[in-house]
Amino acid sequence: MNVYEFSTIGYFISHYFNWSMDYSDLENCIDDFLMRENIADIKAFKKEIETLYQLNSPEIFREVSYNLGNRGMPTDKALDIIKLLYTKTQKMKNDST
Repeated sequence: MNVYEFSTIGYFISHYFNWSMDYSDLENCIDDFLMRENIADIKAFKKEIETLYQLNSPEIFREVSYNLGNRGMPTDKALDIIKLLYTKTQKMKNDST
């Protein structure tokens, strides 16, 4: 799978959850992204998150994070982040319907 298919997640990591942010800041970073970005980017973000969640591959997420977001992370953190991103974006999707 080509990591460039996840460019919105890469943007999120490099601009919101960059290397200077702690994992405890992640939920606030997600909320900030979902409030500030335009609708098209939010939709792309949600779609990319759903794809990653379905793939259940922390290695792909780690590649996206490293190559597009300039942030490395261990496998266990990658899995936790995928789950949290999915949960937060699905909750927002359900709240808006």
